[in-house]
Amino acid sequence: MAQVTIDFYELLKKGGNLLQYRINDSIKKNLNQIPLVDFAKSKTGLLTKRMDQIQQYTEQATNYMNLPTKTDIANTTQLILQSEEKIDQLDNQLYSITSMLTEMKEMMGSFHQQPSMSFELNAKITEQEELIVSLQRELVQAKELLQTQMELVTVSNPTSYQAM
Repeated sequence: MAQVTIDFYELLKKGGNLLQYRINDSIKKNLNQIPLVDFAKSKTGLLTKRMDQIQQYTEQATNYMNLPTKTDIANTTQLILQSEEKIDQLDNQLYSITSMLTEMKEMMGSFHQQPSMSFELNAKITEQEELIVSLQRELVQAKELLQTQMELVTVSNPTSYQAM
């Protein structure tokens, strides 16, 4: 006589698949009923009002406790991003001014007819270049400060930043 072995795990797998199929089929049949859809549709308006009220109460409570809300953090993050963009634009403008000053300095070097005027212009150009370099350093520092503020905002409430 041949031995028959029963594989428990295979039997469990088949039973689980059958049970899953029956549950899914039952859910589909029950959800496709018009009265159930109408009932859910009628209750969503009330649920939405309740959720809005809860959000409003939460914001009022956080204002009393002097805590930032999700909206506050989103606004702060948006302001930081806008500031970063403006700093980048300023940095680009400073770069173009620096390149123009360098070109002017080279052009002035080609003028040998009036050395006193050329010397004065070179001095002013050098002064402007130093000012631009210091402004670029300040821009880099401002970018770093904005980056640390952005990190603080995301660390203090990472879910609200990711939800934006």
